Amino acid sequence: MVQIDPEPNYDHKLAERVVSFLQTKDARLFPFTRHFDDARHRAFRHDLREGLAEITDSGSARKTSASGFIMSDARLKDIVYEWSSAGGRWPRGAEPTNRTSALGALGPDEPELVPSR
Repeated sequence: MVQIDPEPNYDHKLAERVVSFLQTKDARLFPFTRHFDDARHRAFRHDLREGLAEITDSGSARKTSASGFIMSDARLKDIVYEWSSAGGRWPRGAEPTNRTSALGALGPDEPELVPSR
């Protein structure tokens, strides 16, 4: 079965906005970041980088020659939604002092996240 006009799986404007935010840290792109402390900014940027990586990996992991829309930005949309819904606090399950945090693993050059109270 072929789906001729599928609903879009990828919002390029969102990806561009995320890349711009990562490059500039301009809070006008994601207004809910205005009152983030350094730890929240680092965690949000880390999550955005992981979301972008999923977009680029979504097609290549299949190792097939697919046609149509193979990229999905669902995780990136989830990340933005989770952080914006938190209202300036840590998203549910992402508090770094919680041993079962949903935050992704930090890379070797990323400082440890320490929440401010």
